[in-house]
Amino acid sequence: MNKFAVRISGLAIALAIALTACGGAAAPTTIPPTVAPAATTTAPPMATAKPTDAPTPTAAPKATDTPAPTKAAVATATAVATATAVPLVVDKSKLVPELAMYNWSDYISQDILDMFQKEYGVKVSVDNYDSNEALFAKFQAGGNPGYDIIVPSDYMVEKMITAGMLEKFDFANVPNVKNLDPQHYKLYFDPTGEYSLAYFWGTTGIAYDSAKLKRDITSWKDIFEPADDIKGKIGMIDDERESLGAALRYKGYTANATDAKQIDEAKKVLLGQKPNVKGYYSSVDNRSNLISGDVVVGMLYTGDGIVATREKPGLKFVIPDGVTTVWQDNLAIPKGAKSKYTAEVFINFLLRPDIAAINANKLAFPTPNGEALKQGLIDKELLNNKYIYPDIAAMGAKLEFLTRGDAKVQALFDRAWTEVGIGQ
Repeated sequence: MNKFAVRISGLAIALAIALTACGGAAAPTTIPPTVAPAATTTAPPMATAKPTDAPTPTAAPKATDTPAPTKAAVATATAVATATAVPLVVDKSKLVPELAMYNWSDYISQDILDMFQKEYGVKVSVDNYDSNEALFAKFQAGGNPGYDIIVPSDYMVEKMITAGMLEKFDFANVPNVKNLDPQHYKLYFDPTGEYSLAYFWGTTGIAYDSAKLKRDITSWKDIFEPADDIKGKIGMIDDERESLGAALRYKGYTANATDAKQIDEAKKVLLGQKPNVKGYYSSVDNRSNLISGDVVVGMLYTGDGIVATREKPGLKFVIPDGVTTVWQDNLAIPKGAKSKYTAEVFINFLLRPDIAAINANKLAFPTPNGEALKQGLIDKELLNNKYIYPDIAAMGAKLEFLTRGDAKVQALFDRAWTEVGIGQ
């Protein structure tokens, strides 16, 4: 993830402008970057009618411990539900036979793709990218290269809106928007909620092999001041804002620093750490490296960390002490999509509570689908894991969106990353 300038006090609020402008019936007011919003908590929207094609929940628990919604959240949920109360009737004559999705690696269940093809006769092919910057560059180089659906992170949605790369949704074709938890809708990067809809959210954490270390890894300090037993066995994320952001936090700064001296300090931290690092990898590759034993400690995203622990029980995934990144990935339709209608039908399908739950349970990323949570469709093991569904109110300012800065600040990060020499 790679976002730029606001310290967050609570995901309930910050998941709406760096966790504070979550949503209301009207577009939220942007909070100045220097103001830390007060921690508040919202709850998933109240259920309207349970979809007739959603399975009856069995052993999965109900989210009974979700805090009561704020007035703003209730207003948002009511407005969304009222505006989209009529279920979608799909005109199959308007569907194209195949959609092309550009997505992060291992970020959608094949079962979901098969179910959509069986129900609507549309095949969804998926190509992968490993960074938001690669996604943007693909579209910047010469327009849409042939994709109908993309999954940009929060700050990248804002950047692509500004660049005129995204289509607005026709919500008559996406009535399942009502199922989203309002704290994941109309956030700082898309305050009107017209260009993006939440897909998954999570945090950036650390996973480690407890069988080999015999001690806990708990903080950024553990990987920037490594003990002898992990030197040369650390996997960092190959993302300039994530890795420089972690170094900034280790130094006591926000990862959204704008001061050249602070960014330079973070660069020096990474240079000092570099001899002790096995390599810089994608989150998915760090997951594989932890499972194979090529690294003992790895920096990665929520779902990859949890999947790693499933594959190798000795691994542990933690949200590090101090401040870490909270992020949200989003479904969007790029300009030039060959069938906006078919793309909207697919996105509406993904927002069904039963489908969202299957995807979340399979991939182990936290879902923004409030109805899936309310209906008890999320696996109890995942729901009760504080590292997958953290106590947002309790963490408060320990969570921080990376938000997009101006060109001058971005140039500082780019230069620092180049001087660290990753991949050189």
